[in-house]
Amino acid sequence: MLKTYRAAPSLRSHALNALLKLTSKQTPRTQATEARCRAYIDGMAKTNSQPYPSPTKLVGCPVEEDSACGMQTFTWGRRPGSGQQVLVYLHGGAYMNPPSPLHFKMAARIAREVGAMAVFPIYPKIPAHGWADTCPRLLALYQSLCAEHGADRITLMGDSSGGGLALGFAHYLADRGLPQPRQLMLICPWLDLHTDGEGMAAYEKTDPALSPWRLRIMGELWAGGRDEMSSPYVSPLFGDAARVAPITLLTGTREVLYPDALKFHRALERQGVAHRLYVFEGMSHAFPAFPIPEARIAQDLMIHLLKE
Repeated sequence: MLKTYRAAPSLRSHALNALLKLTSKQTPRTQATEARCRAYIDGMAKTNSQPYPSPTKLVGCPVEEDSACGMQTFTWGRRPGSGQQVLVYLHGGAYMNPPSPLHFKMAARIAREVGAMAVFPIYPKIPAHGWADTCPRLLALYQSLCAEHGADRITLMGDSSGGGLALGFAHYLADRGLPQPRQLMLICPWLDLHTDGEGMAAYEKTDPALSPWRLRIMGELWAGGRDEMSSPYVSPLFGDAARVAPITLLTGTREVLYPDALKFHRALERQGVAHRLYVFEGMSHAFPAFPIPEARIAQDLMIHLLKE
């Protein structure tokens, strides 16, 4: 199923795109710009080795913290014995950046409105780690949640790289014969680390933030090498979606990842795999997390779908 939201972008949305354009790193690929990109990635190793501060103020309620699964994990909204849903949120950031306050605020609002317990892991990232370090730790977390709540109460949700990780992890579960979560909720997901799909160049001209050549460098590090970039664990566009939980995607048309979302949708249609794709015209990457009116519409949609 594909549904398109057509409305003139708000003034706030236009202002956001202008700000993103001003602060983005969309420069042509040269030896100098690539060297700066790689130096920046290397510098993130120190940042990512530091513990993330408690998001209590961001989510507006008490937050539990533990590292039992080998990574810092925040949990809030727990109601023992209530049979509530569990929302596991995997944040975006090109597999390199820590979560932003916007990630926590969006996850908190959605979990609160749904009445779900939110689980927010700070998973290992490049340059020190890749998917092979992260998936076993996510598996330990997921199995502990399954034991306590049951897989049928768990939703895996993520934006951008976190959306790609959520779907890639579902393939990781399928290959091990483990139960799938109730559903997958993917926000502007990064589905193919190659970031070179047909038609992408046209969208690069209107995307105010993302740089495909930079994403390819980060994707290769996450995959563990160029030859590994087509694995469905890291590029789930190439996986068999019939083996994973029901999929819902939200995307905008003003981003370079939009063509791959459409490609994925068409592949699922050909395979007869039920899914839902919601396209918001004129919206940029990860727009549901930003303080714009269209984000509220997208969040309300996700809340409605999670309550079904």
